[in-house]
Amino acid sequence: MPEDTLPSDSIPADTVDYTARFLKAQAEEEVRLPVMPEMGVRGPRPPLTRIVFNRDSIEWGSAATVSDLLAQIPGVYLWRGGFTGRPEPVNFQGRGATSAEYEVDGIPFVAAGVDSVGVDPALFSLSFLERIEVDRWPGLLRVHLYTRRHDRLSPRTRLGIARGDHEFARYEGDLERRFPVGIGFGLAADYLNSPTASGASSAYSNNQFWAQGSYVPSGKFGIQYQLLRARPNRRAFTISGVTTQDTIGPAFKASRTDAQFRLSLRSREDGLGSGVDLVYARSAWDSKGIDQQINQLGGYASFRAPTVSLGASALHRSRWTSLDLRGTAGWTPLAAFTASAEAVHQSHDGNRKSDYVSLAAGLVPVAGLALTGTARLGKLVAAPAILTDTAQKLRDFEATLGWDRARFGARLGWGRTAAFSPFAYAEFPLVASLAPAPEVDWLTVAVRVAPLQWITLESRFSDPRNGTVDGVPPTHSVSTATIRSKFLRKYRSGIFDLKLQLSMESWGRGIIGRDATGAAINLRGATFFGSLIEVQLQSFSLYWDRRNLTATKLTYVPGFRIPPYGSNFGVRWEFAN
Repeated sequence: MPEDTLPSDSIPADTVDYTARFLKAQAEEEVRLPVMPEMGVRGPRPPLTRIVFNRDSIEWGSAATVSDLLAQIPGVYLWRGGFTGRPEPVNFQGRGATSAEYEVDGIPFVAAGVDSVGVDPALFSLSFLERIEVDRWPGLLRVHLYTRRHDRLSPRTRLGIARGDHEFARYEGDLERRFPVGIGFGLAADYLNSPTASGASSAYSNNQFWAQGSYVPSGKFGIQYQLLRARPNRRAFTISGVTTQDTIGPAFKASRTDAQFRLSLRSREDGLGSGVDLVYARSAWDSKGIDQQINQLGGYASFRAPTVSLGASALHRSRWTSLDLRGTAGWTPLAAFTASAEAVHQSHDGNRKSDYVSLAAGLVPVAGLALTGTARLGKLVAAPAILTDTAQKLRDFEATLGWDRARFGARLGWGRTAAFSPFAYAEFPLVASLAPAPEVDWLTVAVRVAPLQWITLESRFSDPRNGTVDGVPPTHSVSTATIRSKFLRKYRSGIFDLKLQLSMESWGRGIIGRDATGAAINLRGATFFGSLIEVQLQSFSLYWDRRNLTATKLTYVPGFRIPPYGSNFGVRWEFAN
């Protein structure tokens, strides 16, 4: 037998110092680098007027879409069109398709395509967003969507995989990197495939992409380009009749692109002082029979001091609204008092104009107790894309009393919205219109009780107190019972986190809208249950989300069944490279 002639030490030793690499990576995670400041000026704002969903809220909120998060706001009723991926537009206090306005990094997200009146928030990808802020005004939600801003020297990566019933699949990926010289980039993709889960046909898929490049050498100067692209493919929602299939939801296959180029100048690096932003944005929608392009060009000026803020913006839009002028102010003369105001002037096609002011003031007499009043006054063209739409009077008011402590919190709100003619939703053609709403008083209640540190019971309730309003059912409530614990006695480092949640949404009998003949379409009262199980180990998490646990055949919108026991499960992992 021949001898082994290979020397025992012929394989070179591993010279990589993995300990040094690990320590270097840890050090880079602690190094902060300047990023693009937010556009305009945000605050100071009175208490109880803004809802913030940070990344932790998004990850742990049992939300597959932006719509799911907005459903947590009292007064919001979602027109759910089926399983994940079907339309989920917001109706807030009976204002229909124009109930909510959306901004992406400070730029208005203009409705386009199959519905040029209202935006379907189900089309936004949650994985691209760092934070969502919602300004709650009587009769209006203004939703600010902020894309991810990586401020560390260490790269950041995020991966997500989800599966579910009926071959449901979702894949997410994100990579962000910033260098000491000021250059930074971000790349992310989100693929969603949601096959038919209710009706004879209701499949949906979407490929979304986000890219961002910036040069921010200091907190005083920055240039950024950003691109958002989506390719939604929504099949027609059909139901089986006695002899044929009826289409109750339209189909479309489209591409929407939103690009932003922005120059930012600041006098100071700490967020105070004056600032100027110049911006150009372009939105394009391309689908069969619809080709729309909307350009926006303008600027923002701001000044921020510890107790006061001033802001002004001017935007020219190439379609529907040629001029959009806004001025904002916030003031906190005392720790217990805050006031803010916004004045808006818009010029629309057809020589139409919108002029209104939004006012808010809040008082915090003792820790935990807050009293806030808000108002919107003026005239508004709700749907500039509809040339026959004229300005409607705004006389909307709301007062809210809140108490917030660690173990108990409560809010009681009473509002009054002026008579208004709302618009229906293009993706629900059988609901041809919404009846004009009279002056309505709104009661909203929210309660949170935590009998133990790891148990929380919450409930939110909204009801029109004088008559019914099309599109929003009476006595609408959303309640949750949550167990969340880190088991610190067992896992002292805090890397473990467990959440168990049972949710219930219910409402009474109402009217969803009117058919083509003007006859009322009744909405039956219903109750839906859902559950969420989520476990996190440091930055790795896994979850299982189920909807319609009682397999009820009732619906949010007549005809659009919610699949029984609909579920999806997945994993997410976010880490520094």
